[in-house]
Amino acid sequence: MSGGKKTLRCESVASLNYPSYALCMVSGRHVLVGGGGGAAKTGIKNQFDVFELYHDGTQTKGERVLSHDVGDDCITNMTGWSKATSNKIAAPNISLALGLEERCLLLKLKPYLKTIKAEELPLDSFIRSKEKVHASGILRKRRISEKSAEEGSTEKEDVREEKKRRQSINATLRGNKYFTFDVDKICSTETVYKRKSDQEAYQKCCGVSPDNSFLVTGGTDGYLRFWSLPDMKKIREIKAHEKEVDDLHIKPDGKQVVSVCKPTRECSIWDIKDGKKIIQVALLTNGVKYKCFRARFGIVEGDLKKTRLFTISNPLSGTKNPGIVAKWCGKTFRQERTQSLSGVLSSLALSDDGRYLATGTMGGSIYLIIAFSLQQLQVIEDAHSMFVTGLEWLPTECKESQMVRGFSDASVLSISCDNSLKIHHIPKKGMVPVWVVATLAMVILCAAFLLASYLGL
Repeated sequence: MSGGKKTLRCESVASLNYPSYALCMVSGRHVLVGGGGGAAKTGIKNQFDVFELYHDGTQTKGERVLSHDVGDDCITNMTGWSKATSNKIAAPNISLALGLEERCLLLKLKPYLKTIKAEELPLDSFIRSKEKVHASGILRKRRISEKSAEEGSTEKEDVREEKKRRQSINATLRGNKYFTFDVDKICSTETVYKRKSDQEAYQKCCGVSPDNSFLVTGGTDGYLRFWSLPDMKKIREIKAHEKEVDDLHIKPDGKQVVSVCKPTRECSIWDIKDGKKIIQVALLTNGVKYKCFRARFGIVEGDLKKTRLFTISNPLSGTKNPGIVAKWCGKTFRQERTQSLSGVLSSLALSDDGRYLATGTMGGSIYLIIAFSLQQLQVIEDAHSMFVTGLEWLPTECKESQMVRGFSDASVLSISCDNSLKIHHIPKKGMVPVWVVATLAMVILCAAFLLASYLGL
């Protein structure tokens, strides 16, 4: 490890009921997570959850405000966008595009205020309610252990079962009312086609334009397809690769799109207006063959008119050589800088202001990097017990987001197949961590108590 690099722990935001593959921030405090068990009858649902993020004074937490079952197909990719409501306190209107096998499901999520029912009360209320039974018209106390013994269970088992039952409702309730969403289906469109009768078709990636006017999809047939929103009418298609399109990302100005094909080791930039290839970038290495895994455009430190391209690549074979993060000029697409990292890289995300980059590994670790210099800021080793499937930065300038992340300089969410949603913070310069403040406060209180005792006060 390099000298300037810090190894830190992460915060657990929420637990999930399924392996997750897709992650999307749609506001300063709302995040969507999607995944599932697929068509196999394993008992694991294919669903997405909407979490409302908040800070509890110690760390960032997520409250599940919606769980939605999408049926037999696992959510492997998704993108979302939102429109603020007239009531700033209310949740936003959310549009969501989900990749389900060869189809793209377009949904509309409309917020409404829900009153918590008795069955959704916190667990302490549940336990207290189990202590009361009605007999002869009179409410009397009865110990849970006695009742549980009669029913052949224990108090701990009762509470454990209640926790399981609530996993699809709300993880943490902070009042008797909260905003949830009605889910309306807009359309379901086939976006990937079979090349041959014996081949399967899958949508593997999707992205929405900066103005939310069109959607781009890519999949196993090698095509980039462009769809108008919200009617999902096909605008054009580009034969991008001979093999599948594994990843895509739209430039912040909406004029170009980058596509990645891992089997053919291609990373290509396309003009959206005429569909022509602008360039294909190739990583310059010392004779070692690498294949590109992910590509993302990012603005140059807050300047929307200037952009860069970032890629992560892994060696074609073997694990002796490191993974590489590369930075490319946004105009000429000339390779400007690289950074070698330990592990096989699996995911990539850029902060909305262009200052920070995050990449995850197949081993579950996460690197936080300065985008301009590719200098490593932090390494969160074993952030997840399995490979990192998704990363998403919280909005940097949004006031809601600043409160949610505890006024850190920037924060990024991560998901994995280990059924967890976690968050990682970059503290502001000179900012003292909450745990340090709490420790100092305890020390001062103890010292004051001892001094008062010594003086006989």
